[in-house]
Amino acid sequence: MMKVIIVEDETNAIKNLKALLSEIDISISVIASLQTVNEAIEWFENNPPVDLAFFDIHLSDGLSFEIFEKTEVKFPVVFTTAYNQYALRAFKVSSIDYVLKPIKKRELAESIDKYRFLKQNFSSQNEMLLPTLKSLSAEINRTYKKTLLVKKYDGIIPVLISDFAFFQVSDTIVYGNTFNKERFVIDDTLDNLEKQLQPSFFFRANRQFIVSKNAIKEASFYFNKRFILKINPAPDESIIISKAKVAAFKEWLVK
Repeated sequence: MMKVIIVEDETNAIKNLKALLSEIDISISVIASLQTVNEAIEWFENNPPVDLAFFDIHLSDGLSFEIFEKTEVKFPVVFTTAYNQYALRAFKVSSIDYVLKPIKKRELAESIDKYRFLKQNFSSQNEMLLPTLKSLSAEINRTYKKTLLVKKYDGIIPVLISDFAFFQVSDTIVYGNTFNKERFVIDDTLDNLEKQLQPSFFFRANRQFIVSKNAIKEASFYFNKRFILKINPAPDESIIISKAKVAAFKEWLVK
């Protein structure tokens, strides 16, 4: 039996998550539902570690990240939230996955599978598993940027990475295009930029484009087993996924 807890302040969200977990695996037992930061801290300090926990980020008395600051969390965590801007911060703690609401059964099942894979391949004990996860997470956070400095008028301004829908190189100049349809010059190459972006959110479609997962509306079959992307906002030219990259692209879409 897998023992799990839920840290969530919305009653309907708790019911939905319990129902999905039961559908995925009847051996998963939710032994506690905690609705506040303070309630979670008290529970963790007075109960043995569980196998896995599901944390919402916005709770009624603060962010669930405060739990990690005030007590020791001795088990892996899957964050379930409606906000994608906390993804990098989540991986600084004991997180093994980050699932956006509304939660889909398939994505939740993938989180459960990830937990089981990590436990089986790294350690049979959660206490030994967490240092490995934290080490990998620290490496992720040292690599990927949250903000880019872009040119505007005669100076530069910071723009959040999450604000960009796609990056495009045209006549050797790299442009960053936001969801608000702003276009900025990026003082870097597309190759270097690709290394700075979180790969779970951005994909190098071809030599000209890097696209955000949140911008993709449709991927259609194209000539010679390639894909053509429909994104919003739309670029000034077509984005074609080569035949060699189609498999990697499809795998990236469902992560």
